Amino acid sequence: MALTYRCLIIDDESPAHKALISHISKFDELEHSGSAFNGMEAIKLLNENQYDIIFLDINMPVISGVELMELQPNRPITIVTTAYSDFALSAYQNDAIDYLLKPINSSDLRNCIQRIRDVDLQTAESNESGSGKHDDTRVHSDLIGITGLDSIIFLKIEDIMYLKADGKYTMIQTTTEHITSSKNLKVFETILPEAKFMRVHHSFLLNLKYIKKFQKEYNTLVLENGAQIPVSKSRKDLLMQRLMHV
Repeated sequence: MALTYRCLIIDDESPAHKALISHISKFDELEHSGSAFNGMEAIKLLNENQYDIIFLDINMPVISGVELMELQPNRPITIVTTAYSDFALSAYQNDAIDYLLKPINSSDLRNCIQRIRDVDLQTAESNESGSGKHDDTRVHSDLIGITGLDSIIFLKIEDIMYLKADGKYTMIQTTTEHITSSKNLKVFETILPEAKFMRVHHSFLLNLKYIKKFQKEYNTLVLENGAQIPVSKSRKDLLMQRLMHV
């Protein structure tokens, strides 16, 4: 878990850099470690240096933010910055952890950084546990037991349609209900059977049996209950390979 996050700002406008640098300076855990004013500069810096977080503008000339994400699928944690909310889908399809609407305010950035810290903390706890199987998240045969505040909820694994990351929590959608677990999505990715489940997006782990169709234009899966799940472009090919063997 990073104690200080090294941040790279990628934006073609100088005022945007100045505003973000000012915001970053207010957080002890953030360090401004680089600036790029176009996609080519950004790729060069990403190849030569180590960063923990990139703040990425979408609307840039020559290489847009979306194109850069496609060219750098293994990039650091990505926070998209944009003046247009309709770019949110493209951001999530490319595994951005969040997006911030310009003009960015400190409150939105604080919430975003807290999400990253919560995920880091629980991932570290999962790694320290060895197998990642926590005392309050157990798998027995075809059941998974999740401890709530006053009870243990047992779910049939085959009834789980998908799981969605929600900050430090995970929302579990079954065929009949949805419940919330205090464990992060990585924990469930570790303990649920790999033959049946796949992480198709930074925020989504799903049961492949419930896929109804894949919408090519939007890189989106439609499940049997009508839910639409975004697919990261970096995971699309592997998903198609997996579906051939379901």
